[in-house]
Amino acid sequence: MTATSKRSERDRWGRFFRQWQRDFKLWLFCMTFFLAFRIVFILIFRDQISEGTTPASVASAILNGMRFDSVISTFFVLIPFLFSAASYFKDFEQMAQKVRIVTGSVFLVLSSFLCIVTLEYFKEFGDQFNHFLFGLIYDDLRATMLTIIKSYHVLKNALVFFLVLVMGSFLIRRLLRNPVLSRETTARFSSSGSTRIAVTLVIITLTVFGARGSIGAMPVRERHAGITVDEFLNKTVLNPYTSLRYAIAQQIKLSKTEGIRTYIPDQDLISASQDVFAVEDRYTDLDRYLLRHARGPKGIPPRHIFYIVAESYSAWPMWDRYAPLHIADGLKGLARDGISITPFIAASQGTMASLNTIVTGLPDADIQTNYRPSSRNPYPTTISRIFRELGYRTRLFYGGYPSWQRVGDFCRDQGFEEIYGGGHMGKWASSNEWGVDDEHIFSFVTKTASDDRPSFNLILTTSFHPPYTVDILSKGFPESEIPASILGTRIEKDDLTFLGHFWYADRCIERFARGITKGLPQSLVVVTADHPGRRWISNNPDPLEKYLVPCVLYGPEVLTGIHPPRSMAGSHLDINPTLVELAAPKGFPYHAMGKDLLAPGARPIAVGKNLVLAPLFLMDFHKAPRIAVLPGASPSLSGQTIKDLKRLHDAMHGIAWWRIMKGPSFSHQ
Repeated sequence: MTATSKRSERDRWGRFFRQWQRDFKLWLFCMTFFLAFRIVFILIFRDQISEGTTPASVASAILNGMRFDSVISTFFVLIPFLFSAASYFKDFEQMAQKVRIVTGSVFLVLSSFLCIVTLEYFKEFGDQFNHFLFGLIYDDLRATMLTIIKSYHVLKNALVFFLVLVMGSFLIRRLLRNPVLSRETTARFSSSGSTRIAVTLVIITLTVFGARGSIGAMPVRERHAGITVDEFLNKTVLNPYTSLRYAIAQQIKLSKTEGIRTYIPDQDLISASQDVFAVEDRYTDLDRYLLRHARGPKGIPPRHIFYIVAESYSAWPMWDRYAPLHIADGLKGLARDGISITPFIAASQGTMASLNTIVTGLPDADIQTNYRPSSRNPYPTTISRIFRELGYRTRLFYGGYPSWQRVGDFCRDQGFEEIYGGGHMGKWASSNEWGVDDEHIFSFVTKTASDDRPSFNLILTTSFHPPYTVDILSKGFPESEIPASILGTRIEKDDLTFLGHFWYADRCIERFARGITKGLPQSLVVVTADHPGRRWISNNPDPLEKYLVPCVLYGPEVLTGIHPPRSMAGSHLDINPTLVELAAPKGFPYHAMGKDLLAPGARPIAVGKNLVLAPLFLMDFHKAPRIAVLPGASPSLSGQTIKDLKRLHDAMHGIAWWRIMKGPSFSHQ
């Protein structure tokens, strides 16, 4: 390379570097704007901060919020950055500066408006932009606008908006006038080819990290907002752009549903209800079909119920063929000493969809119940509502962050009196993106449980989820005792990590179950999964291996003398009525879609999303109907039987769709 070309290279890179420094200053301006907004947000609503919240928690919320701010700031700065990069090839410095000023001004206008609206929205809804924002679409537009003008301090906010624009515009122009470094310092950076390459790589790396809001494997996500134990502070973590983006994305998902015709094409809900509930009566109120009366306890009513929903917990590790792995010995022991509901399926293949069913007692029907306006109040079938009527204290223990999928707000709306998240249970050092290690969840539950009044406790674990971050060797995982292969499949290093985390989760569950029933003898522990795992040891798992999950009831005192039917099949829908029938006095009225799994003569058919389970087979309706026969069975199913099972599946989900979307009345169908 000649001296002239070297000089040209230095000059071109110098132009780019000078412009990037101004881009960096614009990024800092954006970040500072969001920081100021978050501080103002916290100060305005400081009365909502819980007692006992420490300054460290406030700092955590602010610092965590900067991860979300970084994403938005970086995407704004990318616009002038493109012109800065173009300056390397041609002198676009003046154009880059003009674009930068315009971009900064647009950011200032949009951000000021959104921040002011967010503060007013929070006063009304107790949250930043969420799914309820779109309820305004269905309101009277004129009435809505008049309400805004009269109630939301339009003149005051307009004045604030104007002042922020004036001050912000002045600061932007002054800030972007010069680069960070002097021309002489920039020239020194430009003089060395290796320095130019290194600085360019640093710029690219910073841009990528800024756009992801993270330096880890996973970009910042909505669930990362709930980082503290203070509910209000967690709601200040997102910035207005991010909260609005999540709200819009969620609304788009909800709008894609095809409605009741997806499940019941003729929309004859009365006939569908007659088929599902096996009755001949014709009601115009769906809740009449859902109404039951308890038959009375089968033994000692449980004073405390601990309903464990284990993350990604499949049934196959409990099977005899996988016994050499010894990763499910704990749950197998609980099953031997208690009652195992076999076979069993989850309500869905996703955590939140299954949790919707577990909490509400209704299939999710692909409409994300937790975001529906009707979920602001408990449904008649909701488990927490029923047990509160029975006099039980209701608690949710979630190892993750309650802000994820609005789990905390949803469960509180559905009647849970106490909500505990990962922030209550452990430290960041013993957690990953999904939540704290299981031992901390169960330790916290044990410390929280008391015998002053009956309690219903829903526990959601988190450890058995990638990335697998528990130090399983320090926990005692016998890695050296795992066979090198099983059923012809070689066990690799990453398999050991996966198996070790299953072993860890299994051990935590068993220790808790046995410990809590000793400390509180009249306790019942229920163990199932949110959904089956998505990883297996076998190379080609069949539907049974893919979809079956465990369901174990353990309680030495309360299950004494109780024997399950010889023929059974269950799903999440069936757990709620089973628990009610164990605890409620005879004649107690309650609502349910499922069946009592321990009642003799109950129809042994269970329904999950795209699945129907019977004692001898599993029907998989995810694509073309496929039957998987359970070991030792040889059922013969006709085409009509398969159609009947599909119709039952669709009817149950259609009924749930109607109850969630339209309410109990059939009169307006």
